[in-house]
Amino acid sequence: MTDMKEAVRLIDNLYSVERIVAAMEKEPKYYGTEELLYSNEVHTLKMVAQYEGMTQKELTDKMFRTKGATSVMIKKLEKKGLIIRKEDEKDARVLRLYLTEKGVRVHRCHLKYDEEIMKAWMGELNFSREEIADTNHLLEKFICYVEKRMRCVGQ
Repeated sequence: MTDMKEAVRLIDNLYSVERIVAAMEKEPKYYGTEELLYSNEVHTLKMVAQYEGMTQKELTDKMFRTKGATSVMIKKLEKKGLIIRKEDEKDARVLRLYLTEKGVRVHRCHLKYDEEIMKAWMGELNFSREEIADTNHLLEKFICYVEKRMRCVGQ
């Protein structure tokens, strides 16, 4: 059994990360483009790029948002010319999400921005490859567990 003090410390650290990320997401950024965007918007673009042709419901589920929040986000991104909805080839009632050319450019700039930030952080923090791999392994196990639990609760 894992040392309970260390487990509680881990949860406290995850909450701290959550607060820091929430604070960082409040300020919109240019991400190397002319488009001022919030973190939530570029991460929505990232999800649509990863799962090109996904439906709005699939996006809602993958991002753990409400249907209403997803609808508002898609409308914002459509208005900015970053996302389009296309009818499914087999079922016209189904709309699929795709990045526009502009959306692809913004997405690529966001990935580059994240990479540059991570290089700077890693350079300053001096993590070893092993530390990064161990942390990723732990977080991936945690994410998998929490996602499964959230999907069960949502049903």
